[in-house]
Amino acid sequence: MTARRPARPADASRTPTDLEGVLARVDTPPFCTGRYGRGVLAGLRWALGHQVAAPITEMSLPGVPGPARLQAEADAARAELLGHHGRSVQLDYARGVYEALAWVCGHRQHPPETPAYE
Repeated sequence: MTARRPARPADASRTPTDLEGVLARVDTPPFCTGRYGRGVLAGLRWALGHQVAAPITEMSLPGVPGPARLQAEADAARAELLGHHGRSVQLDYARGVYEALAWVCGHRQHPPETPAYE
């Protein structure tokens, strides 16, 4: 039996190994204890397929989300930050999700690693 290679959650610049490395760095206190850090973790875990429900829209789709779903969820997080969605997601959490997914989608050069909004 051959080991199955995980699907890429986004473009060629962000591999599952890239995401796992950032996840390991940010899944430690004090980063993961605040709302921003929990948002980053939720975004990365969802992008890797470790959780079924999307962190903002809460849509449940099994497996690793593709580029279109990743971008749609990043857009939903951005809408929360801009106040257009009407949900009651905490802003620091939404900012963490947005910054994580923006990096995953290739819109940011560096991954979120500092809880700057706590």
